[in-house]
Amino acid sequence: MEELLELKEQIVKGDLVAALAIVDELETMSRQDKINTLESFLVVLLVHLIKIQVEKRVTRSWRNSIINSVTQIQIRNRLGKKSNYIYEWDEHYQNKLFTAIRQAAEEVFGGIEIEELEAKINYSQLQEDTKKLLTIIYSQTEREIVNFIRGKYIVA
Repeated sequence: MEELLELKEQIVKGDLVAALAIVDELETMSRQDKINTLESFLVVLLVHLIKIQVEKRVTRSWRNSIINSVTQIQIRNRLGKKSNYIYEWDEHYQNKLFTAIRQAAEEVFGGIEIEELEAKINYSQLQEDTKKLLTIIYSQTEREIVNFIRGKYIVA
């Protein structure tokens, strides 16, 4: 809010250079907020993929959480009609993997130590599954994404 008041002040004073600098700062803040939101959904996605992999089962709740995370990433990643906030997810995946492991450790088998969970994860499979789910957001409709996830993660 402070930035908006400062922007108004600069416009009133006629200092367009300062006003444009504030607009750039606001744009950067908005973009970072969007990326933080996307990364939050990525963490939820990873937690549930880890739980499925380690516990070797799928619950309806976990599958629904994966569906929600992927579809929300798809919706919120859009920046206009033809652009996205994130195209390449590898850095975001690496940055949020430990956060997801830490959170999953609280839930897997009713709670286990982080190191114990880390030893149980097939990291290449986790990365491959995550990459596949994040790739389809660019080419599939929401219905197609839901159907893909429901077909891949069958509730027993």
